[in-house]
This record gives sequence, C-alpha cells and structure tokens, in this order.
Amino acid sequence: MNRKEEKEMARIYYSLFGPFIVKFIALKNSLGYKYKDAGRTFSHLDTLALKNNLSEVAITKELAEEHGLKRPNETEKTRYNRVQLLGQFAQFLCDIGIRSYIPRLPKSHSMFTPYIFSSDEMHSIFKECDALAPSVRHRNSAVFAIPFLIRLLYGTGIRIGEALYLSTGDIHPEEGYLIVRDTKNGKDRLIPFSGSMRTVCENYLMYRALFPGAHKNDRLLILPDGRLLEQSVAYRWFRKIIWSAGISHGGRGKGPRLHDLRHTFSVHSLASMAREGLDMYHSLPLLSTYLGHQSLGATDGYVRLTAEMYPDLLKRSGIVIANVFPVFKTESDDDQDH
Repeated sequence: MNRKEEKEMARIYYSLFGPFIVKFIALKNSLGYKYKDAGRTFSHLDTLALKNNLSEVAITKELAEEHGLKRPNETEKTRYNRVQLLGQFAQFLCDIGIRSYIPRLPKSHSMFTPYIFSSDEMHSIFKECDALAPSVRHRNSAVFAIPFLIRLLYGTGIRIGEALYLSTGDIHPEEGYLIVRDTKNGKDRLIPFSGSMRTVCENYLMYRALFPGAHKNDRLLILPDGRLLEQSVAYRWFRKIIWSAGISHGGRGKGPRLHDLRHTFSVHSLASMAREGLDMYHSLPLLSTYLGHQSLGATDGYVRLTAEMYPDLLKRSGIVIANVFPVFKTESDDDQDH
C-alpha cells in the first residue's frame, strides 16, 4: 500500500456509511485499483449523510441526486468520475445485502483528442532541450533533468507520474530496460528501451552522480541539491520548450500536455511497426501490454490516430481500419497529468 492509499485508509468518516466506505476502499485496493481521490468523494457523501440525518445505511435516489449535482467550476470529467465512484459504492452495498440506488452516469459531451507531435516537432523539441543551460543565479535548476525527462517520456511511453517515481535502482541501461513500480493499475512492469535510449540513460546517470545532493535521495529525477523534481515544475519547463520550438499551446487544460508524449510514443510506435510490415492488429496487443493498459479498449484509439496521421503508410500496408475504432477515449489518469 502506497502513501496515498494509506492516507485514504486513515481518513475519518462520521456518518453511518463510514465503516462501509473503509471496507469498500480496502477491497478496491486489494484488487489492484488505485483510489487516489476517492476520499474527497466519500467525504462529501459523509457530510451529506450527516446533514440529512440519515438513519439507514443505504444510498437513496434523493441522496444520489444531491451528491451528483454539478458544482461550481467543476469539469464534466470530474463530475462524471465522482458519480461513477458513488455508483460503484452503491453496487458494493447491494452486493453485501444493503439495497441501494445506483445513479445514472451524467452525459459527457467532451471529446478530448490528444496532441500527437510529428517527427519534425520532436526533433525541434530535442534541439531546444539540448540548448538549455542554467543561469548563473539559479544553479539548483531543473534544467539539468528536463532534457532527460522529455527523452524518457517519448522514448518509453511511461506516464509522467511513473517517471517521477523511478529510483536509480529501477533503471538498467546496460541491459536496456527499466522497471516501473506502483503503477496506475497497481502492477509493476518491465519496460525495454532502444539502444539510443540506453546512451541517454547512461549519460544522465553519470551527470546525476555529480549533483551535490545526489546522495540525499535515490529518486532518479532530482534537482542538484537532492530535492525531487515536481510535476508542476516539469510542466512549466515543457511549456517553455515547446514555445521555443514554435509549437503553439492552447493554455492550461488544452494542451499539448506532457502526457501527450506518451500518446505520441504510442502512435509513432504503431507507425514504425507498420513500416516494418507488422500487421496493425497483431501489434496492438504488444503496445497495450507495453503501456500497461488493462485492456485493448484503452489502446485501440491509437489505431485511428495513426491512420489519420499516416494514411499513406496504412494504405501501403493494406490495413483496413475505417470505422473499426471510431472513438478515442483517453485514460482517466492521468494522471493527473498536465
């Protein structure tokens, strides 16, 4: 159990739902699910139950509807996830013999399309990364780790949260692989990488060893004084880099995001496999496993994106994909991800 899960388990609930909420979260965690923000949803449910003086442990239609009301400045996705979690809890109560109302999920009108960087854009991004240099007044800068982070995300397709959680012992450049632990789906996975990525990793580890604070932390991505590289800091540097590379940004929440490097890795990987003559539908399970997806449904949108970005390539490969995977659904990760 990681720190976030321990924090959720330690959260105190005061209504009749309290003991059942704790059991529900423990059950989900034991099955490999990661309930990072579940506590907020259940704290709200706990508060509503106390306010309404509920005397029976059951999700009523009235309680579910009040809980599901859209909040000020709340996104459709956040509301959808909140109602979905309540529905799962209501089903849990039903399963243990407590009859409860299972709310309908609100309709979501948003359709997010990830930004897929072209090969030329990635070349420009790497060029800007290599041109970065610390200022005289800011020696303890993230500028030392950012070029490696950008290459790591694009070269392996791992999530930004997974990258920031890596320790120096998780990366093995000699053998050409790294180990991602405590992942979104609760499973460790081994990630092989290319020869060029091996060189990048070796160079960064040699450079990191020279940091004054290298001995203070075994986390892979750190500042020179040993403090951890934070996701918000990485995102700000990413914004600067793509601006310098001439790639426009639509503002916070509109992208491109750091997480789009994972999407770009996936599309470029499928295109590369198609060039090598590997059938798209045979390559999809390979990519799904590599990315750590629990099902092909989380990966199949990349086929459509690859078809849109490389139509001539897929025509030459003789692959028929039109209308097979019509909708791209992003992961509910991220994420966490900017």
